[in-house]
Amino acid sequence: MSVWGPGSFENDDALDWMAELADSDDDNPIIDALNTVIDQADESPEAPDCAVAIAALEVVAAWMGEPSDDCPEEVEAWVEGRPAPPATMISQARYVTEAISENSELKDLWKESDEFETWQTSVNDLLGRLLY
Repeated sequence: MSVWGPGSFENDDALDWMAELADSDDDNPIIDALNTVIDQADESPEAPDCAVAIAALEVVAAWMGEPSDDCPEEVEAWVEGRPAPPATMISQARYVTEAISENSELKDLWKESDEFETWQTSVNDLLGRLLY
């Protein structure tokens, strides 16, 4: 995984996933990303899966009307005009955010960097936007 910053879309896995979402007419890429981390939640979810899930979580937050300040145009275009996300998806999104924040390979990798606090703040902000 090539990473150039702690932001939700500052890695190759997230950007590759965004291209997949842009080509999709439905929310299956989001569901798949969330379920991948949910399936690993009893262990430590793998870093690439977490990076993709964080991108998907950002899409859910934007879909709820709570986009990040640096929300990509592709996300804004994808959520535009769609009805609100299902309540089940929002609940799963909160669960996945907490799982990544508490016990994940991605968290462990960020702990080893100088930008851990920035990453953790970003994830906490995301969780706050998913609580609306």
